[in-house]
Amino acid sequence: MNAKQIVAWVGVLLVLLIVALGFSLLAHTAHAPTTAPTAQTSPILGGVATSSDAYEYTENAQYYTIDVTYPIEPPLPGDASAKAERVMEQGLADDIAQFKQDGDFANLTPEDIQTQGLGPDRKYVYAATYEPYQSTSTVSYVFTIYEDTLGAHPNGFYQTFTFDNQGNQLQLADLFKPGAAYLPKLSALAYQGVVAELTAREGSVPAGDELDTVRIGTEPSPEALQFYYIDGDTLHLLFPPYQVAAYAAGTFDVPIPMSSLSDILK
Repeated sequence: MNAKQIVAWVGVLLVLLIVALGFSLLAHTAHAPTTAPTAQTSPILGGVATSSDAYEYTENAQYYTIDVTYPIEPPLPGDASAKAERVMEQGLADDIAQFKQDGDFANLTPEDIQTQGLGPDRKYVYAATYEPYQSTSTVSYVFTIYEDTLGAHPNGFYQTFTFDNQGNQLQLADLFKPGAAYLPKLSALAYQGVVAELTAREGSVPAGDELDTVRIGTEPSPEALQFYYIDGDTLHLLFPPYQVAAYAAGTFDVPIPMSSLSDILK
């Protein structure tokens, strides 16, 4: 083979190589996404939409049932809505995990099952429903939790969530100026409110141990005053059964006008 023939063969091989590379590039392009994939967030609870604004998450296990209703994306702008929804889902998921841990259902012995009379008609129960509230700059959700652990009576308590317009969860302290003595002021107002409500319910002014229970339950601490929501221009402090009075007295909702807190609010 002379030099001209060698050059010709090299040329043919180069053309074939270029054509092969072109087809490879076209094939890759055809299978590649036209846009970069966006990050997807997996649902935490994975509830089923039961209406245009609510999900329901349920479990019906051998020794317990769970039934939780929670909102579909709160009325907040843009991504703030999904952000707030995930905060609530995570809070409920953590609470459910604690319920299961306390029940220790995977390790129940035959004796445990027999002693507690567990079966299709007698199970531990965790249930939650919610109510929404709004102000000009916040959205609040109050979850009422019902928990039956097969004791003398079921237990009731709260989870509350308040968000600003960016979807950030607001703790009670976030409503007030840095360094403001908000806890003593709210504690005093809560004490007055609970005493007044007890008086109305019982027909007499509480005294002695009853007042001590109210005082302890409304003490100026983040734990005692942790459950709150904002409805319009009013801050509400919530107290579940047992916290400020006997179980039979029920729950307490103490309204506090924002105007009475104007000197310490942000």
